[in-house]
Amino acid sequence: MVVDRVTMVAFHAMSLSQALSVASSQHGVITADQATLAGLTSHQVRHLVDSGRWERRGPRVFTVAGAPQTFEQDVLVACLLGDGRGVASHRCAARLLGLACADAAVEITIPRGAWPGAQRPGVTVHTSRHLDARDCARVGRIPVTKAARVVVDMLPDAAVFAVADDVLWRLRDRREIRRVWERAAAGRHAARLEEVLLPWYPGPHPGSPKEMALCRVLILHGLPAPVRQHRLTVHGRRLYLDLAYPAHRLALEYDGRRDHGPRRWDAAASREEELWSIGWIRLPAGRHDLEEPHATAYCEVVRGAMATTERSEAAR
Repeated sequence: MVVDRVTMVAFHAMSLSQALSVASSQHGVITADQATLAGLTSHQVRHLVDSGRWERRGPRVFTVAGAPQTFEQDVLVACLLGDGRGVASHRCAARLLGLACADAAVEITIPRGAWPGAQRPGVTVHTSRHLDARDCARVGRIPVTKAARVVVDMLPDAAVFAVADDVLWRLRDRREIRRVWERAAAGRHAARLEEVLLPWYPGPHPGSPKEMALCRVLILHGLPAPVRQHRLTVHGRRLYLDLAYPAHRLALEYDGRRDHGPRRWDAAASREEELWSIGWIRLPAGRHDLEEPHATAYCEVVRGAMATTERSEAAR
């Protein structure tokens, strides 16, 4: 009898160790089914909860006491609630994939007809008729929608442009987003999709996503599509301009904080002087110029510069 009790205690310790190993790989989260597979009984799980060693986060979903409560943990809990078919999506997926939306809240999508489980404060749940393995991936142990599906899901969201430009800069294939949209969006938000894809016409790969955001602003404000990564030789040295209107000798470049902060002011001034010496005008843009009302003001400056060069050419 003593041997049996010792064996049972050892078996329980081993089962608990396996369960904790599972939880440690899942941001401290474990389900009742996973605990059973590790060898714990429902009575043992109940004792762990009653003693405060585990915390019940929903029907059959637990977190281990002492595990850091992180954004990732909250997302995984939301995905595992109900029948466990939830997938991080929209802004939440963008954040997990390292795109934009650094302050996104927990947001998941479940297949139409799936049980979402108990609704939790701060969790947004979407349903979709078209959600299958083609749209899903994982970030660690967290199920997420793939980048192209994130763009399609976010089409109504004002943040979609920043996310889409980042995704397209990495994918280098706008056809993938269109294919996902045709399969999953049922024709919705077609006009917004065209705005998202607008600057991504065939041509050289841009130096940054923000260049494409600036390109979109120009086109949406009625200006011609600029030339991307225009090559120019200045005093024997080759330069590449983010965007350009060669016929007007205008260079339009996005000056990001990372590359064009105070330490880069001298280099930026030198670049402007070089371009000026061969008759070009450089019109730098910043992040505020990608949003209204600054976007309209910037485009008016570009339009005015184009008119000035046209008058100068006509006067010659």
